[in-house]
Amino acid sequence: MKWLLFLYPWLELWSLIELGARTSATTAMLWLLGAGVLGIGLFRLAGRQTLQHLQQAQREGALSQQLLMGKVARLVAGVLLMVPGLISDALAVVVLIAPLRILFAKLMVAGSANAQYSHDQCQAGPSGVHTGPRNGHLGDEGVTLEGEFEPVLPDSESTHRETTAPLEHNPTERG
Repeated sequence: MKWLLFLYPWLELWSLIELGARTSATTAMLWLLGAGVLGIGLFRLAGRQTLQHLQQAQREGALSQQLLMGKVARLVAGVLLMVPGLISDALAVVVLIAPLRILFAKLMVAGSANAQYSHDQCQAGPSGVHTGPRNGHLGDEGVTLEGEFEPVLPDSESTHRETTAPLEHNPTERG
């Protein structure tokens, strides 16, 4: 993944050089100017409304999926259009078109789920039990304490207390 972050600017530069070589330098410059102006316009159009809706949703404590999928998508597309290069422009088009955006989101979620599954499989021991610190939990649902316990029946409680150490400290008992 780190190599992709290193290669991305070079791929963007290469795409612009190829556009200039196949057409003309003027076409490449006009493409950059047009995409930048379109990105700024889209960002300004969607930006204020999106930020107001996000603040309102934050105050109410509920973010709707429609808000994130629609208005924030326009905001992201505007930012992608402002980035010089053909790859970011293609991604902006994918983000702007709703069916492609949904397909792209599903592919990203499936890709991250597959990556998480393979990561969890690497941490699993020979019995299939996770030995890593995460222990297979996806959410932070609380603390799991491991230990041994012995069920105590009410009629055998007096004999059990004499043979084992007390589990809890009782301030009324001395000794």
